[in-house]
Amino acid sequence: MSVLYFLILVGVLVVIHELGHFIAAKLLNFKVIRFSFGFGQPLLRFRGPETEYQIALFPLGGYVRILGEDPNDEIPEELASRAFNNKPLWQRIIVVLAGPLANFCLPIVIYFVAFAGDTELPSSVVGDVLRDTPADRAGIEPGDRIVSINGDNTRYWHDVEQMVHANIGKELKFKVRRGETSFERYLTPIEYRRRRDEGPSARHGLIGITQAPFLPQIGVIDPTSPAGQAGLKTGDLILSIDGTAIYTWRNLRDTVNRRPRRMNITYVRGQEHSSLGVKLLEPRHAELIARSEVDTNGKRLTIHGLSPAEMFVSSVEESSPADICGLRPGDLITTLDDKPIHHWMVLQRSLQGRPDREWRLRWKRTVNGKVVDMSGTVRQIVRSEADEYNNSAQVLIFGAYSDFERGEPTMIAIDGPIRYAASRAVQHGLKAIGVMSASFFSVLRGQSPSDELGGPIMMFRVASVSGAKGWEPLFLLIALVSISVGLINLLPIPVLDGGHLLLFVVEAFRRQPLDLSTRAKINIVGLVLVALISIIALHNDVVRYII
Repeated sequence: MSVLYFLILVGVLVVIHELGHFIAAKLLNFKVIRFSFGFGQPLLRFRGPETEYQIALFPLGGYVRILGEDPNDEIPEELASRAFNNKPLWQRIIVVLAGPLANFCLPIVIYFVAFAGDTELPSSVVGDVLRDTPADRAGIEPGDRIVSINGDNTRYWHDVEQMVHANIGKELKFKVRRGETSFERYLTPIEYRRRRDEGPSARHGLIGITQAPFLPQIGVIDPTSPAGQAGLKTGDLILSIDGTAIYTWRNLRDTVNRRPRRMNITYVRGQEHSSLGVKLLEPRHAELIARSEVDTNGKRLTIHGLSPAEMFVSSVEESSPADICGLRPGDLITTLDDKPIHHWMVLQRSLQGRPDREWRLRWKRTVNGKVVDMSGTVRQIVRSEADEYNNSAQVLIFGAYSDFERGEPTMIAIDGPIRYAASRAVQHGLKAIGVMSASFFSVLRGQSPSDELGGPIMMFRVASVSGAKGWEPLFLLIALVSISVGLINLLPIPVLDGGHLLLFVVEAFRRQPLDLSTRAKINIVGLVLVALISIIALHNDVVRYII
């Protein structure tokens, strides 16, 4: 199957690129002699009304043969007006550009097909609200639906995200609907920066809402607390209290904090079964007796011993910064740089935003039945790791992980699915082209290592891995590789499309084409450059996948 996936990858890319040249040439009335998939000895050949079509022995490429493209072509008088070099310069430019443009259009077509399969999307209903954020201070609550921002309708969650990320530091007017009531709130997105590797950090906007609610999954750090004495443990998922269903952590918190009382709790506990390779949920019941205490400020508190599970450490990677800092599974992280921290995603965002600095952590741990406060400093490291395609990537490592469950966002039917698919396909296609172009030119400028280049072995590997996952991952890979093919062909190297365009520019300034001997010398230089690039790519393939 790996060979099949590779042939599909190469076949689609070659056909699309050459089809761009072919269609443009046909529309502009060039005489197309041959359309070939592959090079070398023809395996299959048939003739159309005026063009020959063939599949050749070596599938790593293809070509469109146009009359007059080769200066040595004998051009019949009746076809002189259709010969390549006799056509106007602007038409020749269009034919040459059509190949790379087809490569850039293919991802948009693939994304359109992918998005056309969607029937519903996460709606603009707030799943949960992070503490001490603009949304929390403005009184936004879980279940609120954001109707519009600054007058622009926000039907879907990504509409909200786009507005927030595009208006960092600017006050926005949110129209919110809660049940049957509508009201307005003014929020200013704050900035946070995220950097997962050694590259530059990216700016993101934050108002403190999530599309999915936090489930009522609990953590228990004090075994002497009411929750500990009731037999509850970290990771348990609360289902109901006194027969009333509990759906979110906030719902649970509000219920248990009302007043000290006896509560009958129904919950499930996950049991790992290594022989089955799954976690089975076991239903259980507990009686929780909350008590009342007065703090140092004279405020009466309800003590139950329940904490959100997300700030409990589930695992720690050996020899990682978190391990060296002293964190262990079961610890409850409480502060970062002496500031209370309530959500794991906030911890991650803070660490990712400043990966080069040292942070001070505080946490609680149960030792011999007692809760002790602990602290330490942590500085993240950047480590090179091979992904599933055997490509090296720089990964930011903290080393502590939390295994808490997240709820499901509120979904809504797509309004105008074809229009949605088309707009999203264009957005994603242009974004992919921008990202791939930045990465491509980074390599050309020497800002990224040349070992990121890959050849046929790399293409075989990524096609095999993606194809094994399914047809959708394979075609999404084809979309990205197609952009790379288009960019490579635009390089101003003779024998590539970009080289032809460069010669056309020279011709436009000279008002006449270069002589045959000069063009032949330029083509030799181009062949040498392409050969050098191919050797580098093949060397990288051998080092990456064979040695």
